[in-house]
Amino acid sequence: MSRTDLFAKYTQIYAKARGREIVPDGTFVRQLMDVPRQSYDIGVFFKAKNRSRVVQIYIGEAIPMEVGKQEGFLETEESTFLSRSIISKFKTIDFLRVVVSARKVLLTKAERMEFLKATQRILDVILRKTRNILHLGELGPFRFDTKVKTLSEFLTKNLKMDEVSVEAASIPFNVAAPDYILLADGTLITINDEPTVPHAEFFLVGGIGYVFDKTEGAISEERLFRSTTDLSSQGIDEAYIDGMIRRVTEDFQNRLHSLFFADVWKKSKSSPVGVNFGGDLLIKAESNSEIWEGVFEVYVKSPKA
Repeated sequence: MSRTDLFAKYTQIYAKARGREIVPDGTFVRQLMDVPRQSYDIGVFFKAKNRSRVVQIYIGEAIPMEVGKQEGFLETEESTFLSRSIISKFKTIDFLRVVVSARKVLLTKAERMEFLKATQRILDVILRKTRNILHLGELGPFRFDTKVKTLSEFLTKNLKMDEVSVEAASIPFNVAAPDYILLADGTLITINDEPTVPHAEFFLVGGIGYVFDKTEGAISEERLFRSTTDLSSQGIDEAYIDGMIRRVTEDFQNRLHSLFFADVWKKSKSSPVGVNFGGDLLIKAESNSEIWEGVFEVYVKSPKA
């Protein structure tokens, strides 16, 4: 298919130019975009009573998992933290805990007081959102421990692979080195060993068209289309977009094409719809795309976020 034909086929994507993607999705975590974060890091930790592991959704930088298991005013060699449980031992939920990091060690009383006041505002907002959902009697929005899986857990527990098969199946993931894979059923697969997922808002900026040639492999059209929406207020300009796209098109087949169409998905009940790189670049497969030809939509996070 020629570039002109591909362009004509996917012009309807322009209609979504003003649309936004917030990942991870969900009744509760979507509302975290409204939290008055300031310059702090925020981690929301989820744990169900019937599970041993804790899952973290974070804004900014991830909070150390060990810190997320504790309560109160905490300090490490790197930072000062405030950890507070919003839900504790309620029905199927063991705890939902919010941890705020000052991103540095606070040494003076004035610094600590300012931090405590700011974190109290953060906690008040999250607590209000939590109460609104609990008022409906629904705990599903707080069960992210069931949606987030590490790659190792997904391959061994979900796909029942042995050690040798896991090592072979992990190769395309290790080569591509994404932060996480978003599956059609809402599952998020993290590539690192901890079930932590960055929370961010993404803007559609264009698409990468591709065809697969049996001789040459996957061939990409680096900017098949460009969004017409002005995102300059978000700090997103053409230079920023082009730099983001180069991160995946310089090794297009290994970083994108082979990951979306890896053999491992043939054993899974769900297939990937999106891949995140570096926390600030989200690539989604257009719904009609398949291994031989299609379009990957490009979404970027604002550098101001």
